[in-house]
Amino acid sequence: MALTFFKTAKNKKFDYKPVYYDQKKEERNERYRASMEEEGGTHNEDLLRRRMQSKWKRTSGARDKKTSNTRLIVIIMVLVLIAYWIFFR
Repeated sequence: MALTFFKTAKNKKFDYKPVYYDQKKEERNERYRASMEEEGGTHNEDLLRRRMQSKWKRTSGARDKKTSNTRLIVIIMVLVLIAYWIFFR
């Protein structure tokens, strides 16, 4: 048996469980809860506020996508014009 003056530390064990955030699932659950409250007959200001926020989120995404597409088309057109000017000048 070997005589040791310094003991080596054992490996540390971690109990890590990753948490995944699914925004679409959260929104779907929120709409489901809102519809269940609506069926129960409880119409309150908070329900209306959440419904309006969810609609604004959906429309703003479509608006952002449209502006992004138009910006991309403009950039492509400018690059084509520059290439035409360089090669056929």
